[in-house]
Amino acid sequence: MEDKRNFPRLGEIWDLAYRPISSEEAKEELLRGTTVDISSGGIRFESDEEIPEGTILAIELEAPVFPSPIIAVGKAVWCSRQEKKDKYEVGIEFQWMGWQDLDVQQALTEYITDHNL
Repeated sequence: MEDKRNFPRLGEIWDLAYRPISSEEAKEELLRGTTVDISSGGIRFESDEEIPEGTILAIELEAPVFPSPIIAVGKAVWCSRQEKKDKYEVGIEFQWMGWQDLDVQQALTEYITDHNL
């Protein structure tokens, strides 16, 4: 089967905090999850909460390989209930990402490419 993804993915588990920022779904408290895989174009993560398609999220990724958290804004492109785990898997497409260094997306892309061999 042909892989139609635009970006290579890396199956690493990183902690993340997120909160919806779409007007109808906005919440004050941070929610927590863990990544299933990550690319420079988006992430797939596990959540206790269902996240409707189209929801915009503020995300903070705790990547042990980087000196500071990666912050991002992303859009939920799908959400699927995982019955066996009693969780949801969520697919997020990054709209913006950064940290104190503006080269975060390039650094993340290089890390994923180097470790995806």
